[in-house]
Amino acid sequence: MKTSGNLVSVDLSSEDFWALSPRDRDSRFADLRRNRPVSWQEPIENPVMPTAEAQGYWAVVSHDGVSEVSRNPRTFSSSAYFGGVTLEVLTPALAEATQSIIAMDGPRHSLLRKLITSTFTPRRMALMDSAIQRAARDVVASVAHLGEVDFVSGIAERLPIWTICEILGLPEEERDRALVHANAMIGCKDEEYGHGDPAQALRDGVVAFTAMAFDLIDEKRDHPDDDLMSALIEAEVDGERLTDDEIRAFFILLFIAGNETTRHSISHGVHALDRFPDQRALLLGDPDAHLPGAIEEVIRWSTPIMTFRRTAVERTELGGQTIEAGEHVVLFYSSANRDERVFTDPWTFDITRRPNRHIAFGGGGPHFCLGAHLARIELRHILTEVYRQLPDLRVGTPRYVAGNFINAIGRMPVSFTASGR
Repeated sequence: MKTSGNLVSVDLSSEDFWALSPRDRDSRFADLRRNRPVSWQEPIENPVMPTAEAQGYWAVVSHDGVSEVSRNPRTFSSSAYFGGVTLEVLTPALAEATQSIIAMDGPRHSLLRKLITSTFTPRRMALMDSAIQRAARDVVASVAHLGEVDFVSGIAERLPIWTICEILGLPEEERDRALVHANAMIGCKDEEYGHGDPAQALRDGVVAFTAMAFDLIDEKRDHPDDDLMSALIEAEVDGERLTDDEIRAFFILLFIAGNETTRHSISHGVHALDRFPDQRALLLGDPDAHLPGAIEEVIRWSTPIMTFRRTAVERTELGGQTIEAGEHVVLFYSSANRDERVFTDPWTFDITRRPNRHIAFGGGGPHFCLGAHLARIELRHILTEVYRQLPDLRVGTPRYVAGNFINAIGRMPVSFTASGR
């Protein structure tokens, strides 16, 4: 137990803190970045695993601190043995089932990463680029005649779910069900998505995705196709193959990480471009020159994954604090991507920001996001189509989803001049 002298006035574990707007949360983070970039925090309420033993944690809120921990997996473990990487500790079995390779350490992590990476061939990615471009055009065109729509359900969530399902080869009739369970698992602590029972929402999602994954594995093993699931089944590195359970876990991870993070980046990006009309005008004035920078700024601005946890496996020192073996260390990416020592005017959305040293894809190190390239492809095509087809898009007030993991927007009304059909 840490002494009261190590505690700080900013309580990152309280529900009240996570109910604040992103800007108001960051005013508290800014105090910590200045005065205590590594601070001891009381245990967080864990509605997902209410019977789990409560444990405090070290909060790392600076850009340098998050990067240092991310690049030192020998000291800071991601293993499911310690409950995985979410702020709330899960059972090892549940962490393995839902977090796949992000809740692993080497050498198993390295091997599985090689196996999975081998399936993302240049040919497959080139085909997906063209397909995503067509899908983005169709998604926006399907609502362009309406004049107003909820941007999240009408546009932002449709392209990523299509992309993941298309990559995996999941039948079209399963896609709506997959989306419902993905939303519930990520928003399990939000009344609208979790329906007041976060643990049940998580369990239901695991059961549904497990059934979908095993059915798809059986189908693709008997009838292989040119899709990622078939490639995962056949992938081999140094005589090793993925087990069905490992494929299942990666299947779930794709729907959570690959779908949810991209859709919320899209929504945050469109909201930011509406709030900063000079940046929107700059982008639309010369998309070829400014779209790459806009994508990186959208990723920094949205920081779709807000927190990940590690567990110290040996005594170490970080930010002037002694961390004992077995203690938890939580990385606050949303704070690190607003660190004033790294980003000038961090609350200014600036598509010309150079360099843009955001750490939204996991802070570097061995757990750098496998889907980073795919996310950038989706952002490039959907932003292009939104502003090509809906040039006078006007954005209303977003409704944020409660939680400390994904920086999620549940709804966001938009209006525009309707096109003829």
